[in-house]
Amino acid sequence: MRVTPFLLCLPFALAIAAPPAKADQSPEYVGPPVIIPGPPSPPISVRSGALAAPMEDTRLHLPDAEATCDGAPLAATYSDPLPAVQRRVGASYEDTVLAFSVAADGRTLDIRAVEGATAASDRLQASLAAWRFPPHARKDCRLIVRWRTVSVEQADTSDLLTYFAVTRDRGALRDAVAKRLGGPNSDCDDRFGGRRPAVMAYPDFEKGRRPPPGGRSWTVVRWNIDAEGRNTDIETLGSSGDVDLDAEARRTMADSRMRPGPARTGCVYNFYRTGETLEAPPMPPEDQRPDPLQQCPASVAERFKPQSNLVFPTAFRDRPIEGWALIRFDVAPWGQIGNAAVVEAQPAAAFGTQALQLVQSSRASGGFEAGVRCVVPVRYKMPAENAAPEADQN
Repeated sequence: MRVTPFLLCLPFALAIAAPPAKADQSPEYVGPPVIIPGPPSPPISVRSGALAAPMEDTRLHLPDAEATCDGAPLAATYSDPLPAVQRRVGASYEDTVLAFSVAADGRTLDIRAVEGATAASDRLQASLAAWRFPPHARKDCRLIVRWRTVSVEQADTSDLLTYFAVTRDRGALRDAVAKRLGGPNSDCDDRFGGRRPAVMAYPDFEKGRRPPPGGRSWTVVRWNIDAEGRNTDIETLGSSGDVDLDAEARRTMADSRMRPGPARTGCVYNFYRTGETLEAPPMPPEDQRPDPLQQCPASVAERFKPQSNLVFPTAFRDRPIEGWALIRFDVAPWGQIGNAAVVEAQPAAAFGTQALQLVQSSRASGGFEAGVRCVVPVRYKMPAENAAPEADQN
């Protein structure tokens, strides 16, 4: 008996901004299959006790990037700074190369690491996904990231700001960077110098022009605290160029007040805001992705059940940038999933990596038929109304 080929298209949706659920709640299963993770996670925490080496043996690895298409340099019309990483003395990164293409509207697609993949690969992919180039379709593009190493003591202000405001990892290294940014007489060990707030103000993140979809702007403010709790000598130490956010950050610190206590010098803090949600590029319709070897009966669609709580790739969720992946797999009559592989992922390979893990950990209920080269789309969606940007909680 001939089995009619069937393209399995189960709707997966992933909502990633903070829903009403508490952060410690498990993702909620709401359909066949819909996964809703909890609120965005805070910046990665690397406490001093977890460092692989003492602070004096830790270095900043800072990225310098160049984009090319067909071997020729290509200047971006919009770009976000790339994150720095921390490494031990003696450790080094090879150049990291991300392959990508440019759509007719200038958006970056097909982003994937092809050389020198690092722990920062997802962050690099997310940053590149927000870049824009002149509107013209291009293939065979590369972002070549060359890493340079510097100690915290030798780093200049722009290097320190890259780690403090762009990478935003918590831990001993961030504390050391904050002390350098605070100045030679800085004694503000955290952003309030151990002082308890009496009045806290917050920026108006909707004021002025927000970054483009998927983009992010940031500002770092420095100030002193007198014995009566007033914030003085407030200044913008560095920023991405968002003058409205810079002004709001200074106003926020001027309107805030600490309780009386010892005077503090060189307090630093950073705020950031994101643009609107960058929607996923269109997924190719079924009739444009034929597979003559596919034998996937309709019953597989009813039998397939996800067995894993997939979460949105953090680096993309925090911007926010949506995406999708097409995952191909076989299913045995008794329900075991095998031969799973990524067919395509957009706008970056990180979405395919997460979706592949979901399918590999899933099963189907038992049945009479096997499925060969079934395909399931996994969609990563933000809520209908994206949560307003929040202050950096570092």
